[in-house]
Amino acid sequence: MTKQDNHRQKVVSKLKSLCSNHKQWDAFCEYLDIMISENHKKLEQLDDIASIHQAQGAVKALRQMKYLRDEALSDV
Repeated sequence: MTKQDNHRQKVVSKLKSLCSNHKQWDAFCEYLDIMISENHKKLEQLDDIASIHQAQGAVKALRQMKYLRDEALSDV
């Protein structure tokens, strides 16, 4: 395991309380959905390729955050 992987694992373990609390997790996912929706609206209005790629990357990152629960609770 690399130093970076070890650090990531430590940080993810600190987020277990968020991931295991159903109310908090649902609120977090709702927030992510709002942010994804805002970026989709932005994508519809953008006309330069750099901004389009930036918004697409933001949507991808936000969607990946939804898998945090799986990662944090995988060893429970």
